[in-house]
Amino acid sequence: MWSISAGTGHSGNLDAQIAELLAVVTGDLSVWQQLTSDYHVDVFCGLFIAGGNQGLTLQPSTLAALGARGVALGLDLYAAD
Repeated sequence: MWSISAGTGHSGNLDAQIAELLAVVTGDLSVWQQLTSDYHVDVFCGLFIAGGNQGLTLQPSTLAALGARGVALGLDLYAAD
């Protein structure tokens, strides 16, 4: 397994954290095509929600960047008790 993590500079801003991750890896889509054909590749996020009825937004450019690379987005949601 290989993993990278976003820093804490954009805490609470999932879109910015994903952009930060993509900024430190190659943008060469042929490399991503090879990686995703050989391995399971995803961006996994744990979201801790303080209360009900909260949400977040991912920008179309972020979704497109993940999609162009063949990268799945996994979300685990944790609500306060």
